[in-house]
Amino acid sequence: MARTGRKPYETAEVVPFGVESRRLQPPDCLGELQKRAFLDLVCSVPASQFRKCDVALLCRWSELTVIAEQAAFELQQGGMVVDGKASPWFAIYRDATRELRLLSQRLQLGPRGRSPKAPKTKPGTVSYYERAALGDDYDDAS
Repeated sequence: MARTGRKPYETAEVVPFGVESRRLQPPDCLGELQKRAFLDLVCSVPASQFRKCDVALLCRWSELTVIAEQAAFELQQGGMVVDGKASPWFAIYRDATRELRLLSQRLQLGPRGRSPKAPKTKPGTVSYYERAALGDDYDDAS
């Protein structure tokens, strides 16, 4: 059966040179790892995805991401069972991932948050200079 309606299309976001980026910047209260997680998320979606009112939720997302990654690392290093009991890092990992799931729904990060019929906007590439202007001191060369 033939499909009806307009064909879906994708557009790429392009920020003209010299125009200030509309992407949210990480607040100064975040640590370096949290800022990196914040920027990774903000730079991976279209600039119109988040508004200024989402900064608090994005901060919690980045903090929980770092916590979950640290707990996963500790579980790999120490094992799932310590002295015949479940590792205390497992509870931390479980709680962090549970909260990340809830935040992902509120921030509409997963496929359920995107309308299947809406035109897709792919995030444009973020230049090194734009990312540095957002506050990321991470250097890929080191």
